[in-house]
Formats: sequence, structure tokens, C-alpha cells
Amino acid sequence: MAGSKKKGKLKKPATPQKKHMAGEFPLSEEQVSELKKVFNVFTKGKSGAIKVEQLGQVMRCAGGVPTEDEINQHVTELANLEKFTVSFQEFLEIIAEHRNRHGFLDQELKEAFEVFDDDRDGYIETTELIRVLTAIGDTLTDKEADELIREADLNGDGKINYIEFVGMTCKPK
Repeated sequence: MAGSKKKGKLKKPATPQKKHMAGEFPLSEEQVSELKKVFNVFTKGKSGAIKVEQLGQVMRCAGGVPTEDEINQHVTELANLEKFTVSFQEFLEIIAEHRNRHGFLDQELKEAFEVFDDDRDGYIETTELIRVLTAIGDTLTDKEADELIREADLNGDGKINYIEFVGMTCKPK
């Protein structure tokens, strides 16, 4: 009997972790942290939630590959609940479920970032941006490259980190 009490007690602490789980693929704390950074790019720290209309875009920026039908299904479900925003917790549940079904593009996004991050310091600087864009046939002046960096540079440090890169590549023009 003492053993069954212990099992019951062990299951209770695991309940909060289920907030980040769907099916057999739990989200690690590192993944949750990365997802929060991407999510915050869209909330801009104001409300702590995204608009329902942003859900597909945020999912893609977080490495998901949702179809329009899947996005519409989530939007319809949220509208039926009279929800016009998506909290981070709701987003985690949606993205974890999506990941369970389809996987993520995380690796592809990281590899694309690494193409630009020539010196592997975790940042894309003006010279690196010019080098890559020139290599693919796009001519860019220093001024134009600086402007692109400024548009994506959320923290104002003059260079683009991975989260800013993801936001830049996923935001509509």
C-alpha cells in the first residue's frame, strides 16, 4: 500500500509539466524558452497574447509547418470560444500538438541563420548580410544592409540574433 501512495504522489508533481506536452513528444524547458522568445516578438511585450489572426504566422516562426486548413481549424475553435487572442500557454498547447503530428523546421531555420553568421558569434552583422546576399546575386549597399539590420534588430544592438532572424524571416512584408 505504501508503494501505491508513493506512485500517486509522484504523478501529481508531473501534472504541471503536462502543460507543455502533447502526445508522446514533450517540449523541453529550452524549447519552451525559445518558443517564448518567438512569441514575444509578436506580442511586443504589451498584452502577453497574440491576436488569433497571427497564430499561423507565429507557428511558422516557431518552426511549425501548419497548413491553412489547420490554422483555420484553430481559429474557428478559438472563435467558437469567443477568444480573440491566444495566450502563451494556449500557444504552447497548440504548438506541442502540432509538433506531435508534423515536426518542426527548427533545424532548417538554424542552418539558414548559420549561413549568414559567418564568424559563428551568434549574430548577423552588416558585412555578413552583404556577403551572403551578394553571393546569391542580390546587390546591396552598406546603407541598405544597415537598414535591413535596423528593421530586424529588436534590441537595438546593431546586429541580428537568432530570434530576430526568425522574426524577420517569418513576418509578412
